[in-house]
Amino acid sequence: MTGSPSDLQRVAAPLLMAGVAVAGALVARWPSGQVLLVVAGVSTAWLIAGGRRLWPTALLVGLALSALGAHAWSGTAGRPDAGVEGMARLVGDPKPMPGGGWRAEVRVHGMRFDAEFGAAHTAVSRLLAGEGVWVRGRTEGPARRWQRSRHVIGTITVVEVGATSPAGPVSGLANMLRRTLASGAEPLGPEASALLSGLVVGDDRSQSDRTADDFRAAGLGHLLAVSGQNVAFVLAAAGPLLHRLRYRYRLPLALLLLGFFALVTRFEPSVLRATAMAGGSALAAARGRSLGGLRLLAVSVVALLLIDPLLVHRAAFQLSVAASAGILLASRPLASVLPGPGMLRETAGVTLAAQAAVAPILLASFGPIPVAAIPANLLAAPAAGPLMIWGITGGLLAGLLGPPFDWILHLPSAVGLWWIAEVARLAGRWSLGLIGTVAGIAVSLAVATVAVLSERGSAVPARRLLAVLLIALASISTLTVMASPGAGTRDGLRLLDDSGTVVVVDRRYSAERLLESLRIRGVRSPSLIVFREPVPPWLSSAVVERYGPVRIVGPPGSADAEVPLDSTVLHVAGQAWLLDLGNGILSVRRLGP
Repeated sequence: MTGSPSDLQRVAAPLLMAGVAVAGALVARWPSGQVLLVVAGVSTAWLIAGGRRLWPTALLVGLALSALGAHAWSGTAGRPDAGVEGMARLVGDPKPMPGGGWRAEVRVHGMRFDAEFGAAHTAVSRLLAGEGVWVRGRTEGPARRWQRSRHVIGTITVVEVGATSPAGPVSGLANMLRRTLASGAEPLGPEASALLSGLVVGDDRSQSDRTADDFRAAGLGHLLAVSGQNVAFVLAAAGPLLHRLRYRYRLPLALLLLGFFALVTRFEPSVLRATAMAGGSALAAARGRSLGGLRLLAVSVVALLLIDPLLVHRAAFQLSVAASAGILLASRPLASVLPGPGMLRETAGVTLAAQAAVAPILLASFGPIPVAAIPANLLAAPAAGPLMIWGITGGLLAGLLGPPFDWILHLPSAVGLWWIAEVARLAGRWSLGLIGTVAGIAVSLAVATVAVLSERGSAVPARRLLAVLLIALASISTLTVMASPGAGTRDGLRLLDDSGTVVVVDRRYSAERLLESLRIRGVRSPSLIVFREPVPPWLSSAVVERYGPVRIVGPPGSADAEVPLDSTVLHVAGQAWLLDLGNGILSVRRLGP
């Protein structure tokens, strides 16, 4: 970022405030009396000496966030196991659990819980956030840290449900919009309609485990969770109408639209960040002022953390802020040194800047990141933008008009969804490799260096460094595609041959975790998968979805799997393996040396 000293000072102040606010929210401790006295004394002396008010104000913000964070954590302290009975108002939409049943965040007697409903409680599956259901159950154990960051104080195991109640007027309107969008997307089929719901409003509840892992493998998971991009597209879709209104009506309606979209998307952290930035920009424009992107981001972060300091612990918030900062700082200088047409360079610059900025957080929170993220985002981004806009505009018309117009209106959606899903599917089936912690940090630093060199006018060194980086990533991908998985045991998977065509699953997995582990091991075309424990139907279904017809073997009680005869012998790559049944578990051991 370039500019005059005064420009840099205007940006530095809010960035300092944001950094101190984040630090205070992370510390989350009540300031002691001694600390307050020292801060007050130092600040007073600083101001008497003629120092700027920026530093005392920053200290005050940090102390306030630390106290607010401590107060927020204390409000999530666990309660003893006890019975719970009453009307549960849903805070989020119910999500299906592996093996049956639903899980939803609810509010009971003013307290937040995660409620787990059994498979027999089918009425819950039709409810949406804001609606209520009478429950009786029991809380089990204290909340975990990831639950407490959402202000949840425990988990309720529900044993009985009763009457339901509707949502309030505003929440009811938001739910009606979601149901209308879902109704209009029915002609697309279950898989495509679930994908469209994720792209438009972040509803990923109906997506298959295979789809979720495909998008994760492609680095496209952010498309299935609403983000600032969705907010921008909503404003773009509403732009023609807003611009026809008088200015005195345009601002409040724009703010109402932003708030309503945040409600529709269930106040996801990334949407809150984008909504705060868009609202701040609109308010500044109404006052005849213009806020730079970085300044607006910093002010939005401080404002959101003052409202909810626990947001700083949410991965979605961290990723959203990091991606926004990376795009604001590095996308333009990166685009200027990339070859190709202007639109392609801008898309690639945004992708590189965002991926480099979020890489450290992804590595710390989720492990190695896929090399495929860069090409997959370049291929999917041109279709994702128009699809999001048409999905909410044409999708609403499709839901309101019904057959046969819904099918006609969603023809463009079908094409865009097919393209994005195909990009993700190829990445899921043919991994281009993973980047670990050291390599990931190195890539981020290299991208940052390219951006700095470009910003300073050193275009030739920037292009050379960028070329070296892209060649290194291409080399990783080439070696990964050409390599064989190799026989051996790791992470509960045994590959009995070097090509990974025969796999033994030694422990229990969720479907999503199994697909991820097989992908990371480099298994591309298995012919036989042996499960030592009974195979549930959702697990065998996920395997067939990913790999097509594949022979699945499991012990008695398995669904959609062969049960071998006792003492069956398998011959794989010149080795004999004995399958033994005992106590409901299938053992697999090698015969001979």
